[in-house]
Amino acid sequence: MNVAEYDVMPGNKAVAHAVRLARVEVIPVFPITPQTTIVEYLGEFVANGELDAEYIQSEGEHSCLGMAVGASLAGARTFTATCSQGLAYMHEVVAQAPSYRTPIVMAVANRTLGWYWSLGPDYSDIMPELNVGWLTMFAESNQECLDMVLQLYRISEDHRVLLPSMLSLDGFYLSYSQERVSIPDQGLVDGFLPSYEAPYLVDPTVSDSWPSAGIPPVLHTPYRRRLEGVMEDAKNIVAEVDSEFGEVFGRSYGGLLERYSCEDAESLLVTMGSMTTAARRAVDRLRGEGERIGLVKLRFIRPFPVSEFKDLAESVNAIGVVDRMVLHGTGGGGAFSDVKSALYSLEDGPPVLNFVTGMGGEDIPIDDLVYMGRKVIKAASTGEVESEVEFVEHEFQAEGGPVELEWKEPIYPGSDGCAGCGASIIIRHMLRVLGHDTVIVNPPSCSGVNYGGVADVPWILANYAAGAGFETGIYRAYKKKGKADKIYVTSFSGDGGTVDIGLQAISGAAERGESMMWVCYDNEAYMNTGIQRSSSTPMFASTTSTPVGSVWKGKPQRRKNMVLIMAAHRIPYIATASLAYLPDLERKIRRAAEVTRSGKGLAYIHVQQPCPTGWYYPSEKTVEIARLAVQTGAWPLLEVEDGVLKVNVRPRELKPIGEYLKHQRRFRHVSEEQLKVLQSEVSRDWESWLKMEKLARLPWY
Repeated sequence: MNVAEYDVMPGNKAVAHAVRLARVEVIPVFPITPQTTIVEYLGEFVANGELDAEYIQSEGEHSCLGMAVGASLAGARTFTATCSQGLAYMHEVVAQAPSYRTPIVMAVANRTLGWYWSLGPDYSDIMPELNVGWLTMFAESNQECLDMVLQLYRISEDHRVLLPSMLSLDGFYLSYSQERVSIPDQGLVDGFLPSYEAPYLVDPTVSDSWPSAGIPPVLHTPYRRRLEGVMEDAKNIVAEVDSEFGEVFGRSYGGLLERYSCEDAESLLVTMGSMTTAARRAVDRLRGEGERIGLVKLRFIRPFPVSEFKDLAESVNAIGVVDRMVLHGTGGGGAFSDVKSALYSLEDGPPVLNFVTGMGGEDIPIDDLVYMGRKVIKAASTGEVESEVEFVEHEFQAEGGPVELEWKEPIYPGSDGCAGCGASIIIRHMLRVLGHDTVIVNPPSCSGVNYGGVADVPWILANYAAGAGFETGIYRAYKKKGKADKIYVTSFSGDGGTVDIGLQAISGAAERGESMMWVCYDNEAYMNTGIQRSSSTPMFASTTSTPVGSVWKGKPQRRKNMVLIMAAHRIPYIATASLAYLPDLERKIRRAAEVTRSGKGLAYIHVQQPCPTGWYYPSEKTVEIARLAVQTGAWPLLEVEDGVLKVNVRPRELKPIGEYLKHQRRFRHVSEEQLKVLQSEVSRDWESWLKMEKLARLPWY
């Protein structure tokens, strides 16, 4: 007998379980809060052999979705997840995916797009993507998250549809909140969701009907008209799949939208996502007062349920739409615009009110929804609308004013950093050298949260992949204004923003010869989003996306060699540094500043930053571990100036690598055989640096 299991879990874990149950074959990933734990749970499933999938650690969201499109074209069932800035960075590929008819499922754990880098959820991230051809639905609960991943694969992979799907779950409200969830039996899921069979498989060994041959050679307008026909047909398939899901698993959701207390309703509230649960309670309260109001949960916003709203409008006197985003410049929200558009052709349609609220993660309490309901009830009874669009908001009043401190250093004491954070040591000594006439460009990282607020210099939080672009623009403006020799422009970037997603922009700045500094503080993983692996993570290190399990034993690859990558650009100055050797660090910062001020080009400094939170060691050991990294050869201190390489700290004899690793729980699983591999790699790299030092000049300079 097939019996479901029950467990209490966050929405992100419910999504991951659904992906496991769907037997997804390819999973490209890149971390961004609050979707990160989705891919962490999936990493655990793969690491322990519970899911047989290709799990690809990408260097950024743009290529992450490119990987998903490629895998889907090749006939694999494919999943990925993102949100906010990551979804925006994907946009070019998001628009490409429908034209290739790739039935990818992507979870979007909603989070505000832009706007001072709020982590709170609203739908400003997903709304700009609505009109490129994806099926898009909003989940109310963690159970619905799990169930809809399975349904979306059935819908998207149906040969009458073949379009990608987005599952929208409210960041934090669902992604990290715990609810009781039924995990269906694998056998039942296999019966409901068979293996994906791509009709236009990109595999010349088995088919000549890949998309370029399978799609008729038509111009854009006819093809997009046909795509609209597919979207229209998808409405019926959504209803079919939801009905069948209900028969198999005992849960269904109404298809494109769900009606609640609508049988005799004279007015309606329309909501999406997790706010709907509070809206049900608000409607119950108003019903208890004798008001005939109903609730419509808008589940699919693409394709939009036009005919369903027309049917509802025939029997009610007013409709109120609650939006968790605003289409700036129109005065109203996105769902409001769609509902009004759907009802425009009705001769005597009801008035439609819009309530914009809950943006940036602000709570939408039941009392507010009752207030909105009363407004709609009044409009239904009088036929009059006081205000078509109303922002339902709550002002925050901070007590007192800013605290004035007498402080002469370019960074104030204190921070929000973790105990033992090495970045605090690095940034304080860096600013001690550079002084107040410094501008710091910071791609998203721990330091932006922890030190941007205490630095007494301009601290610009830049988009992840464009940090060096922001920095270049600032530098060129100063150059134009004759101030390039008066202001230091530098990054303070983590390893993800340097060696992964930010590398393209850094490479471009290096090639152009921009006279600015790039300083990377390398904590060897994406610590800000939860300790996921970066391409600067050492081999065999355990992270939340390279966990140790029965199949995986930590990260299998060696880290990137950024010194040689930057040396390949022939820039004038490159250095590595350590917080355990502060005079050396300060000297290198000073030299980099001199090089850039002279207009010679980019100066690159890569500083190792031990992280007690992500490396799992006592916080008082940060400097000790940093010193051991140098003394074992795991982190050589060197510099390259105009092609001449010099090793700055040369121990008489390198300590065994185990002396460095034994303090860090991220390496506690390492076997004797793995330890030998690591020792061999460190010894070989150390000898390579010594050999290059003997050269008069690196030959490619």
